[in-house]
Amino acid sequence: MSVETARTTPSSMSRAWAVLSSPHFSPYKVYVRRDLGIAVCLNPKVGSTMFRKVLVEGLQTVGARPFLRTFWPLNVTRRYMTAPFADYWDAFAHPARYRFHCFVRNPYARLLSAWNDKMVGGHASARYPRSMRPLVPRIRRFALRSGLPGCEHGSVLPFATLVSYVESQPEGKRNQHWDTQRSVLLADLVDYDRVYRMETDLVTGMTEILTQFGIPEPWVVEKLKKPENASGRVAEHVYDEELAARVYRIYAVDFERYGYDRESWHDL
Repeated sequence: MSVETARTTPSSMSRAWAVLSSPHFSPYKVYVRRDLGIAVCLNPKVGSTMFRKVLVEGLQTVGARPFLRTFWPLNVTRRYMTAPFADYWDAFAHPARYRFHCFVRNPYARLLSAWNDKMVGGHASARYPRSMRPLVPRIRRFALRSGLPGCEHGSVLPFATLVSYVESQPEGKRNQHWDTQRSVLLADLVDYDRVYRMETDLVTGMTEILTQFGIPEPWVVEKLKKPENASGRVAEHVYDEELAARVYRIYAVDFERYGYDRESWHDL
């Protein structure tokens, strides 16, 4: 069997279909460069907005064209990020041709950031994403049925109520902002060459990736000195022993797979 034949076995086809048909797959969350053999899978609440912004500005700086032309009814960022469908199929059906990259984050911090950004500070804003708008009413209804605080319209949804809501749903079926990173990154289907930790490797990882697209390293380093899309910090300490134990149970697979400390909630 030739190498090319081996790369197109039924298992390769079924894996590609499993990735592309997953509810967590989105062309906007995977930046594929077929010409360079590079794929970056983005992880919500793990620097994904900043990555897109710096990537698009960098590509514009070096005169690169977006994948999609102006007749597509999409904003500029999406036109740069969204490749032809054939490129996604090629990447996931023939992974040996590509180097796959992703970023991960401490699960305690990731869930806390999602709550602070989406439940505390964001849902009343006109800029709140349309895809997220049904979630707050849905979680309020869950809180009402469960006798939990946060069911009243206009009130702040407590972090503990969000944790209860996440606990009520199976892994792989949750919203991308608080499902396991294993599920969001399709890590059982994609063999990543580089996994960067947000806490220690974000700048290094983004620099290593973006310079492969022809964006000058000094430009990238300077741009990353002043992140423009960082989520606001939580004003008060939220975790206690009981809440941390519950969150650990939800994301145990991520703590184990990505090597995060079970006691790291103390530092948040």
